[in-house]
Amino acid sequence: MIKLKLAMDTNVFKNEKFCNWLLKSKEEKYIPSIVYMEYLHHHLKKGNTPSMVNAFLEQMNITIVPFGKNEAIEAAKNSFNNLISFENPREYVIGSTALILNAKLVTDNIKNFKWLDKVITPDEIIKKEL
Repeated sequence: MIKLKLAMDTNVFKNEKFCNWLLKSKEEKYIPSIVYMEYLHHHLKKGNTPSMVNAFLEQMNITIVPFGKNEAIEAAKNSFNNLISFENPREYVIGSTALILNAKLVTDNIKNFKWLDKVITPDEIIKKEL
């Protein structure tokens, strides 16, 4: 069986079934650093610590991908070629990181990533596995 390479948006962690799937999955799993920051921020507001969040992500074998020069170039280029407004550049950061990784982007915000070819929802992944 071919391993999937998945880059995930922040919203996928709200899906309990998907998180359970992530714990068991042997797929290659990544989150862009902006997703890590958003997820960490959400948990700090709830009183959790960075080490708790890191332990959770490590348990799921998720790699945090830094946002660097190549990702910034890809994000800026994609922002000119698409209909989605650059008012919220985080979508281009997340999507461009998935492009550079040659990964499927997992998100519940499909409409914000119409400019990507490989986008899937958490529920679609779970259904394919059943």
